[in-house]
Amino acid sequence: MAEPWQLQLYNRSLKKKLTVGALIDHLPPAQGRLCLEVGCGTGLTSHFLRQRGGTWVSTDFERDHVRSAKQIVAERVLQTSDAELPFRSGSFDLVAAINFLEHIQDDQRFFQEMVRVLKPGGDFLFMAPKGESGRPGYALKRLLGFTADQEGFGHARDGYPPAAVRSLFERHGLKLSGMQDYCRFFTESIEDLLNYAYHRKSMQGKKTEQQDFHGDTAPMSAEALNKVGTAYKLYSAVYPALRAWTMLDHLIPFSSGYMMVAWGTKKAA
Repeated sequence: MAEPWQLQLYNRSLKKKLTVGALIDHLPPAQGRLCLEVGCGTGLTSHFLRQRGGTWVSTDFERDHVRSAKQIVAERVLQTSDAELPFRSGSFDLVAAINFLEHIQDDQRFFQEMVRVLKPGGDFLFMAPKGESGRPGYALKRLLGFTADQEGFGHARDGYPPAAVRSLFERHGLKLSGMQDYCRFFTESIEDLLNYAYHRKSMQGKKTEQQDFHGDTAPMSAEALNKVGTAYKLYSAVYPALRAWTMLDHLIPFSSGYMMVAWGTKKAA
C-alpha cells in the first residue's frame, strides 16, 4: 500500500516534525479515554494522536481538510462550524486544540465551546503561534504579508503571547499546568519562505476568494500536492540542505520559539 500523501509530506517537513513532536511530548495520557481533536487539518496530527491510544474524534472547519483526514484515519472525522461544537457538555476526557484559533474572529466564544465539551477534571492541550512582534521572524512575516494586520492568509490575530494564554485558561475555567515554546528563527524563516513560494505558485490563475482557511500556504490535499509535482521534486532534492539550515537553531538555545504548546485541566464546577 502506498504511503499516504500526508506522511510523504511529513517525512520531508521542517516545522511539521516539530509540531508533532511538541504535541506528542506534552499530550496527557489518552489510553482508555474519549478524546477530541479540534483543528485536525489534513489528518496528519490525527494519525499520530490515534497511535497514542484512546478513542479520538477529529474535527475541522474545512470540507477539503475533513475529506483528506478521512483518507488517512478513515473514521470519526467531522466538519464543524467555527462557532460551536455539536457535542454535549462534558463529553470528552481530553481536548487537543491544534494551531487554528488564531484564524477565528470570535476566539473567546469558541475557546469556551472547547472547554464546555470537556469533563470537569479533564485535560486540555492548546497549540498556537505566540504572535510576538519585535522578533526577526516577525519582521520577515510582515515583509511576506503574513501578519494579521495585513489580513495575512486568514489570520484574525498573530497569535497568543504567554500572558494571553494564561488569561484564556483562567477566564474559561482551566488550570494552566505548563507552557513550552518551539520552532526558533532558522526553522521559522525557511518555513515562511517555503510557504510564500508555495502560495505564489498555487495562486496562479486562482481568485482570492478561492483561498482556503489556511491561505494556501501548503498542500491541503493529494490533488494540491500533485499540481506542484515538479516543484515538490525540486524541494525534495534540496531538503537535506534545508534541514541543515534548521539545525542552526541549536546554536541559539537562548532564544524562544514562535510557536507554543500549553496544557492544563478543567476546574471542578
